[in-house]
Amino acid sequence: MRLLKVFLIAFFFTSISSLAYAVDDGFGSAKKIESQHFVVFYAPQIDPYLLLEKLNIGPTDLVLSEGPSAKGDGLAVALDALYNIVMQALDMNLYSLQGNIKVCSDRNHLSSVYESIFSRQLKASSFYINEYNTIYISADDFTKEILGHEIAHMIISHYFVVQPPQKVAEILSGYVEYQLRKPAR
Repeated sequence: MRLLKVFLIAFFFTSISSLAYAVDDGFGSAKKIESQHFVVFYAPQIDPYLLLEKLNIGPTDLVLSEGPSAKGDGLAVALDALYNIVMQALDMNLYSLQGNIKVCSDRNHLSSVYESIFSRQLKASSFYINEYNTIYISADDFTKEILGHEIAHMIISHYFVVQPPQKVAEILSGYVEYQLRKPAR
């Protein structure tokens, strides 16, 4: 009888904790691409080659990323290169980190996802949720500068044992975005 009680209590807490992370963000039927550092989920109507073009990772970026020469999908390779560039800009080496990127079909979808999670309006073009280890971004804003900013948030949140204040994390992520916007890096 005592074992049954322990089992029921454990089952109850396990099911409650899994429900806490079960957010309906509209990505149930999403396609996915996996890279070394990311699992990218995107709506079926989004063309991953257009995302790759918008990301605009060129040969110079691939060389500057100094990452392993990855093989596979072009978007996966470009995202891993961007991850390495952001990691170098922050000087925070996390080679085994893997997170999720969920690409919303447009800004309205991104806003609705944000509102369903936080019950308030979105005031940015992308966001990162540490508890889900997930970056949310719209296909409209899928650029290396904006995505690099969110990747910086992901790296910062995993690098420090004690999380820095949100303003400090925002300054560091803004620094990465600034570095990515500079014409001659």
